[in-house]
Amino acid sequence: MATRKNMAPEDNENNSKSILIVEDESIIALNLKYDLEDLGYEVIDIVDTGDDAIDKAVEYRPDLTVMDINLKGDVNGIQAAKKILALDLAVIYLTANTDDITFNEATSTSPASAFIPKPYDINTLSKNVALAINRQSVESEKVNEARGIAKEKNKPKSDVLELESGENNLIESDEKVDYQNYMQYNDLQQKAKDEYKLSNTAIKHYENKDTESKIKIIVVEDEAITALNLKYDLEDLGYEVPETIDNGPEAIEKCNEIYPDIVLMDINLKGNMNGIEAADEISEIGIPIIFLTANTDDLTAFEALKTAPYGYLSKPYSNKDLELTIGMVLRKHEEDIKTIIKTENKVSEKNTELIIEKTDIGIILIASMALIIASIYHRNVTWLQWVLLIPSAIMVFLAVVSLKKQDPVEEWEVPPFVTLIVPAHNEEYTIAETVTSLASIEYYYNGEVNFELIVCNDGSEDRTGEELAKLKDKFPHLKIITRVPPRSGKGKGFVLNDALEISKGEIVAVFDADARVDPDFLSIIVPYLNDPEVQGVQSRIKMYNKDENWLTYMQHVELAGFGNIVRAKDILGKAGFLGGNGQLVKKDAIYGGGGWDGFAITEDLNLSVKLMIEGNAIRYCGETWVYQEAVPTWRQLFRQRARWAIGNFETLFIYGTKIIKSPMPVFRMFGVLEHVAFYGLNMLVFFGFLVFAVNLIGWFLLDQTTIMRMDAPLIIGIISAFGFFPGAVITLSRDRVSFFKLLYGVFGYWLYCFHLIPLFFITSYQMLTRKERTWAKTVHTGDEEGAEVVDEDIPVGEIETE
Repeated sequence: MATRKNMAPEDNENNSKSILIVEDESIIALNLKYDLEDLGYEVIDIVDTGDDAIDKAVEYRPDLTVMDINLKGDVNGIQAAKKILALDLAVIYLTANTDDITFNEATSTSPASAFIPKPYDINTLSKNVALAINRQSVESEKVNEARGIAKEKNKPKSDVLELESGENNLIESDEKVDYQNYMQYNDLQQKAKDEYKLSNTAIKHYENKDTESKIKIIVVEDEAITALNLKYDLEDLGYEVPETIDNGPEAIEKCNEIYPDIVLMDINLKGNMNGIEAADEISEIGIPIIFLTANTDDLTAFEALKTAPYGYLSKPYSNKDLELTIGMVLRKHEEDIKTIIKTENKVSEKNTELIIEKTDIGIILIASMALIIASIYHRNVTWLQWVLLIPSAIMVFLAVVSLKKQDPVEEWEVPPFVTLIVPAHNEEYTIAETVTSLASIEYYYNGEVNFELIVCNDGSEDRTGEELAKLKDKFPHLKIITRVPPRSGKGKGFVLNDALEISKGEIVAVFDADARVDPDFLSIIVPYLNDPEVQGVQSRIKMYNKDENWLTYMQHVELAGFGNIVRAKDILGKAGFLGGNGQLVKKDAIYGGGGWDGFAITEDLNLSVKLMIEGNAIRYCGETWVYQEAVPTWRQLFRQRARWAIGNFETLFIYGTKIIKSPMPVFRMFGVLEHVAFYGLNMLVFFGFLVFAVNLIGWFLLDQTTIMRMDAPLIIGIISAFGFFPGAVITLSRDRVSFFKLLYGVFGYWLYCFHLIPLFFITSYQMLTRKERTWAKTVHTGDEEGAEVVDEDIPVGEIETE
């Protein structure tokens, strides 16, 4: 058995295309391995269960998975293929099961690239393997084009693998052929761009197609008898054949006129244009090509494959092979078009939202600046006292409510299986400790570990992959997903959605790559979800390096304060919020909300609001907590908090109206609106404190001069000025700190919160100037020495996304 066990994907220096074999019959698997290696491919492993197939495919990202349908274990090949295909990986079925029921099941889910019956013909296998790898690459690049993802300009080309005629070789000519790297990355990229430029025609055809009409197939074949037989065979299968054509120019003309669903193309045609040249033009307008040819010359065959067709059949064909190939191609092409439509619609939606966000933040910024300038000019901020009454009164109200008890929870009769997900990007300093902590949670059912841990290695360029590989043997319930450029690093939501696709848990828990928990974490928090109304729960967050410096301790107080506020909202109407680290959500609710929004700056807040708009509740659990690393410098803090603030404003602008119109209870609505407006309201609170301080200076140092008039009634001024403090006192009291530590925490946190004023303007600037949303994650160092090294390269203007 071939294997790359304990080898990180980035360590593989062999440029050969890689293949994973999934086959439960060992002799067949071994023969297949030898055949593929003779063709120049690298077989990374042979597995015989669906679970192992998924684990190996998502970790090592082979260029192709060759999948049998009947496998050992509870997960069959079709079920495994569905999860592998969802992560943008290529699959072909190689199976003895070619009956209609099996075929319909295989094509009704995410379709593979080919359906090859056993026993396979080596020539058929070689063509379909090459076809599947490169067709998947083209479609992946087309999605990149739709999303506007920047490509790797200097991506190294694969080394050319030359196979000459001789033993263990299928090339019969004397010419050398790049047998398995026949199409370079740049060629695939250009092919995808050419197809994508003209994809509107295919999309319009798909959207306007009459679902009741027959599938139209044009036959391009220079032998009249073969063409006629093919026409009859296709009609017997229920297809319509409007034309049989024997030359390339007419085929192109008719395709533009009729726009068939498929073209069956021979390579040798009449005239000066062969089938390869005709297919290249036809495929660019979005019509899938299946080559059907008797040509056995490998050089010619692989020239044909450079057009990235959807299928390849050799003459003489069987009706069964014809039926399977056409059925698979139709389904795959349909799914490819749907993916492009979905991607384009999402990008268009996000571009519209970006305009709304820029407009709204511009209005708020201009209004804020105008009010501040006018107040300074007139030396009167009475308006501010009245405005501050709102957030200050809210703070006092929530502080009082937090003193009440939360609703009790009930244990599950059967504890649900849980999936823990950790997105990781360049986390070599903390990932081992995080995985060890999470994998060691004591959560069992019938003596078995009742959870799985999935770590998504999102394009890491450090030793993260190596650290994870060391932990695989130690923790059997650890699974690794590898994401690579250009898809990696484009948003935490995309990373989480990949993990969601292969997850088994009824409940999904999300942690950052610096998380540490107690062994009883799941046992305490999972019961909060034992309520049909409740779809999510957030744990308390603590800083394990709170004593490193003043700034890290203030972040500890800050997160404790947020927890106390969310506790109050939980008491009022179960309006808690998911906060990234230590959040648990029911999987069905995530899918119901369309998954995590990969474009959202704060995917956790985005999901929270979508859940509550639909009438769901979110709880807060303060009985257990997640320890995480506080950032030790102001530079890192502003970078991180700018992302948080952008996420809040983003959610407020896009979902504000939907929140107000939603069916959620009044107290829950109040809690949601206050949460998403937090950074704007609290900026004004601390601007008010600055004005108050200026007046104190004038009163004591400038002969009792009032510099800025504040003419509201005294009670309004008191509430506006001191509404901040009750909540802070209650928060710290819950941790039973000493009186001195209480005063230190309250007044230290008060001073710390003045950063909200410059943060508001930094956030506004970034929202007005940003173009692309990327995962510029929090740097986790695990120790002070690492922090000093990494901090030097952090660009302040980047948007933080973790």
